[in-house]
Amino acid sequence: MLHVDTIAADQPLQGLVWLAEGRLRMLDQRALPDRVEVVECGNPAQVLAAMRDGVVCGAAALGIAAAFALALAARRPVPPSSWLTSLQPLLDELAAVHPMAANLHWALGIMRQTIVSAGPGDDMAMRLLQAAQAIQAADREANQTMARLGVQLLRRHQAPVHRVMLHGYGGDLSGGGGGTTYGVARTASAAGLVGEVLINEGRPLLPRASLGLSELLRSGAPAALHPDVEAGRLMKHDGVTWVLVGAERIAANGDVIGPLGSYSLAILAMHHGLRFMVVASTATIDMSLADADELGPDQLGAAVPEGGGVESSPLEVTPVELIDAIVTEKGIVEQPDERKIASLMSVRQLH
Repeated sequence: MLHVDTIAADQPLQGLVWLAEGRLRMLDQRALPDRVEVVECGNPAQVLAAMRDGVVCGAAALGIAAAFALALAARRPVPPSSWLTSLQPLLDELAAVHPMAANLHWALGIMRQTIVSAGPGDDMAMRLLQAAQAIQAADREANQTMARLGVQLLRRHQAPVHRVMLHGYGGDLSGGGGGTTYGVARTASAAGLVGEVLINEGRPLLPRASLGLSELLRSGAPAALHPDVEAGRLMKHDGVTWVLVGAERIAANGDVIGPLGSYSLAILAMHHGLRFMVVASTATIDMSLADADELGPDQLGAAVPEGGGVESSPLEVTPVELIDAIVTEKGIVEQPDERKIASLMSVRQLH
């Protein structure tokens, strides 16, 4: 059973924290923003259940949680030659939680390589814990870099003190900290480049929508929540200059698989002369996926994978020709295409 506790509402919100006593503490995203509750997990089964139940959401956050689940699993004694055999079932279960989340599979790949490369005398639990902490730190650092680069892009291409529109949650709790789209919006607001952040949401009364709004307001960024049916009117009359979205996976040609509604927003943005920015780390880019046409509707829908998984919102494809820029921690790709994506990934460094 998961241990649930409540922390003071005025404490900083940290999505995933490794505790000194060897447990993983997660903020329960199902309770926010009305209640601040934590779930503490002391074994991998509890982490896996929390991931499946929606305690933690977001591709990068799922990857970090999965890495810590493997670190917890390695605390039991296993002959050195049997580590991969012992942990492979858990690796498979973790991967099945969200098959389209590229960051999750990237993190699991790093953890698997850590297992395979271990020597006979290595402390596997310590190796995997250090790898999980490095994945979390790398995502936090990537988010900080993307916020800075995103602001540089806004500064180059828009008049100051305009509005930006966000779609999908890309805040602090979606990964290691700082957020993706929310990080750009917060930093731009603090720099005086953005007068108001508009949060586009198909279901504005749901908790995750108000979570995003409360997060931006708490940081001091002026923000407002609006239903997605108003997006076209806001673009036409209310001074919106950019639309920012995140991604679950990016194909090698630059097609973006992201939250439902991204495609229609990209079309509206093009019609109204707005720019469309995707903010996602290079861990999201899947060079084995040539383009999103390879994906079938069943891979983008909301069905739970066989054997368990998160019943997340459906995903959809935004074609690369509708995207003005992809902002990653390795640089900005404007007017992305296969050649530019390949060039970016050729200098990518695994953490």
